[in-house]
Amino acid sequence: MPTIYVSRNGQNGTTLRLRDSEGHNPNNDNLTTDVNASDTVTWEKDPWAEPGADHQAGYFPIDQLTSVTGKVEEPGPPKKYPGSINIFATGPTVTSNVGTATILATKPNPNPGGSNFENYSIGYTLPGDSTPRSDDPKLIMR
Repeated sequence: MPTIYVSRNGQNGTTLRLRDSEGHNPNNDNLTTDVNASDTVTWEKDPWAEPGADHQAGYFPIDQLTSVTGKVEEPGPPKKYPGSINIFATGPTVTSNVGTATILATKPNPNPGGSNFENYSIGYTLPGDSTPRSDDPKLIMR
């Protein structure tokens, strides 16, 4: 069951730095996480970025994890999220800085091009700044 860890990239950064429990760590916000049928996916604030952690590694805390929202293909021009389909059976929901969602029990027919993936948006705020921000990583159903 994958967990996606959310922090910000750099002490004064406004973009996310994401990693997951599967060992994916691009050192930026360009994360794609593999999921299987019926997995429960969890999003949480990265413990590497919390007080007492080694911030010299480049992980700094966000203030609040406010939302996780699935994004499916939208018509264009230009198309937004091309090929992205709904692979969530339930959720995502966020409560007390933790997001959860369950992946479909049956893998859908693959998109043209052969993969089942969903873009999603992580909503967050930064310490001392209530401006709503978001970032759009991806889940791939294996």
